[in-house]
Parts: sequence; structure tokens; C-alpha cells
Amino acid sequence: DGMVRVSGREFNGLLETRCYTHGEMSCLSCHALHPPEDDPRPLSEWADDQLKIGMRGNQACLQCHEELENEQQLTAHTHHPAASSGSLCYNCHMPYTTYGLQKAIRSHQVDSPSVQVSLETGRPNACNLCHLDKTMAWAAAGLDQWYGMTRPELEQDQQQVAASVLWLLKGDAGQRALIAWAMGWQPARDVSGDNWMVPYLGQLLLDPYGAVRFIAARSLRRLEGYKEIDYDFELPAEKREAAVERIRQQWSREPGAMRDRGSVLVDESGQLDWDVFRRLLGTRNDRRINLAE
Repeated sequence: DGMVRVSGREFNGLLETRCYTHGEMSCLSCHALHPPEDDPRPLSEWADDQLKIGMRGNQACLQCHEELENEQQLTAHTHHPAASSGSLCYNCHMPYTTYGLQKAIRSHQVDSPSVQVSLETGRPNACNLCHLDKTMAWAAAGLDQWYGMTRPELEQDQQQVAASVLWLLKGDAGQRALIAWAMGWQPARDVSGDNWMVPYLGQLLLDPYGAVRFIAARSLRRLEGYKEIDYDFELPAEKREAAVERIRQQWSREPGAMRDRGSVLVDESGQLDWDVFRRLLGTRNDRRINLAE
């Protein structure tokens, strides 16, 4: 779809960005080749993304978009509280849609969220990557109300079932890897709740791709009560299936399980609608995926 989806191609994405083609943005606008001598951060923290000091927030974008330094203008633009993850520029305009190094990486082709683009390309949009419990219809309604974006025509499942659930159960291996990672991303868990994610991450522990299984296990271990799960992504299939069954049984007994969350297929009693779950899983895109990092 013209958007870079694998790591190691960040500059290629930047080349297609208006901030570069019509502005002065470059790699060095945000990153540094070497840590400055006065950098108070541990070397390991700097090396994670090689950001300059102060560039983890909106400062990188405010170098050009100075008007958004005003809190009132910022919230009028983002429609989120100023101090929230929804008002961080890169969460909307550089979402985690690139795969590499067994995790999701921010897209470096600066863009705006679009449900229509998600439908056309399969690339998750920023709204549904953060609000994992919301549908594409919900995202489209918000983008229409706030920014006047035309609402696309959606199928029934896209109107009623959370986009993350559709990508996780029906999507290809690349989409499944991104959603597995997103379910371990703290900002998304904060706004979406996370207990309902257990059976979905459990399903990904059975995925044909070892990378997807590895990412899903890491995200699952970040959930309360699942830090010590007995699972190895390299186990034979029958042992992985036994581990997943134990995880599902544990989740079904939890009194804190979320209730009446139809968009994620959890009913009033707190149980999963396995019939719909299996129906969606039965249409999974099993095309062969080779993401060359």
C-alpha cells in the first residue's frame, strides 16, 4: 500500500512524508547518532531509540508546529486531555504499524488515522491501535465528528466487533503480530482495559508463526495474574495447546473478568462468545508472510 511495514526502512518512510518533502524534518530532528556527553540517561535507555533529550514527548513536533504548544489549541486539535497519551502527536501520526525485532515500531511516514485506509490496506489505524476494545465504526464516527472525514461503508462485524479482535482473529501474520504487541502496550491497556485480552492472547500462543507466539506470550505476562505462565513459544503443538487450555480455564474462573463488553465478545456473565470467536477465526488469512527485516 506504499507504507513501509518492516524495520530498517524508517528513512524510506520519512521520504514520503510532507514534513520532509514540504518542511525541514530529517532523522536528526529527533534522533542523535551518538549520546551527548551531558545526557543524564543510562546508555541502554538512549540506545533503545537514540532519541535526543526531550524528544520523547511532543517537543519534536513543536519545533515546527509551534501553535500546538498552547494547551487549549492542542486539546482542540486532539480532542483528548493535554496530559493524556491521546495528545501525544506521534501516537496518532506515527502509530505502531511497522514490525521488526519481535515488536511493533512506529511508522516514520507521518500520516493521519483513517478507517478507510485500514479497510483498503489492512493496516491498523491509530485510533483502534490504542482503543483496542472499540470498533472501526466507533473510530470512523469520531474521525467524522472531529475532522469531517467521510464514514466508510462497513460490514456488520466491522460495526459490532472491536477492530483489534478482527485483526487478531481474521488478519494475516503481520497484523496478528502488531495486535499481539499492542495488547502489551501500557497506554492501550489503560484506555481499553486488559482482562478481556487473555483468551485472545491465548489464541495467539497457538499461532503458526513463532514470532507471533513469542510476542503474545510477552504481552500476556504483562497482565496481572499471568506473569508466571508455564509456556514456551517453542514447545510442540500439543504442549502449547495444553498450556492455552490452562490459561483459558484460569480466565473463565476470575471474578474480575469484564462483563457485558459485546465489542470484544464478552457477554453479561463475563464469558466469551466462543461461537463468534471460532467463526471469525475460521476465516483467518493464512497467506504466507515473510517480513524481511
